Amino acid sequence: MTQDETPGDVPLPPTRAVYDRDAVLREMEMLLGRPYYGHLEEFHGSPTAFNEADQSRYDRLLALYHDASAGQRPLLIAAQEHVTALGLVRTRCPGFEPVVDLIIRSAVLSMRTGTPIAVPPLMLHGPPGTGKTHASRQIASALGTEIHAISCSTNSDAQALVVGHPTSWKAARMGQLTEALANGMSAQPVILLDEADKLVTHSSEKPYNTLLAALEPESSRVLLDEFVRVEFDLSGAIFIATANEVAALPDFILDRLLTFFVAPQRGDALLAVTRLIAERLVGELHGGVNVPSDDVLTRAARHNPRRLGKLLRLAFGYAAAGGRAALTIADIVAAEELVRASPQARPIGFLAAHREEGPDRAL
Repeated sequence: MTQDETPGDVPLPPTRAVYDRDAVLREMEMLLGRPYYGHLEEFHGSPTAFNEADQSRYDRLLALYHDASAGQRPLLIAAQEHVTALGLVRTRCPGFEPVVDLIIRSAVLSMRTGTPIAVPPLMLHGPPGTGKTHASRQIASALGTEIHAISCSTNSDAQALVVGHPTSWKAARMGQLTEALANGMSAQPVILLDEADKLVTHSSEKPYNTLLAALEPESSRVLLDEFVRVEFDLSGAIFIATANEVAALPDFILDRLLTFFVAPQRGDALLAVTRLIAERLVGELHGGVNVPSDDVLTRAARHNPRRLGKLLRLAFGYAAAGGRAALTIADIVAAEELVRASPQARPIGFLAAHREEGPDRAL
């Protein structure tokens, strides 16, 4: 026991520097052209020569330097509670058992050795609506760590995603990954690269070459953010990529990912997923509705998990309008018709009335 501890204190988890605070100070002083005087800076003032880009970079460096934890973030050392929580994820995410089992083994190894959890970068691929993103979030929650979800399908700049751009670029800023680590509370967050097969970028770029730096263990330890020009350590992050088609990914990326195919749920597995979605929705509605019966769930289970949440919420609306807390199959059918209907099938509102009356009658 150290002198700072008292009986009954819970020992703090070990930490790791996710960036070098001294390196941040060096970059600040290079910008200033003189030493940084800390709390006396207000008497010196910022150099008037700072342009907007340099000022933005200096402000970000200043925030990193004055980080309350001095760049240190807790490591993830597994405990029995993590293993127990992962066991629940295993039952709640049918079809993901091999993935969760791998995480459980990593957690048990961490417990036995007292070392941080180490998980190789994972790829979950399969048809849309199989719950890949949901399972990733459940794993992060069970581990008690943060999840930083990045949609690759809406990203138009791979370098901005990983390491940012230097200040010579217009609207330059830190990379999404490095900034997530800097702003986060863990040295080992889950980084979810959602729909990695849809990563788009400028025509002159090779986006997966940029992503490679984050997935390669050696380079991820010294990942240079181009905006602040400081190295970050992403080696502890748990990377989970999702994709519908792995054929769109280059071999040098797939070689660095442990790949799992997630098949669409069927039969009892799909019914179990439907029940879990329904139970979660009942909780969100504060128990004002009932968990549907098996026959209603079986009828709803014709739809993939991505659509089920919306479908069930609409069905609960029909039940509530009928003064009922319990769903019927008729509610499911009515919700299906609403979802299936074309937006142009039945014009409504003022414009619809205008079209029906004709231009002369509308005047």
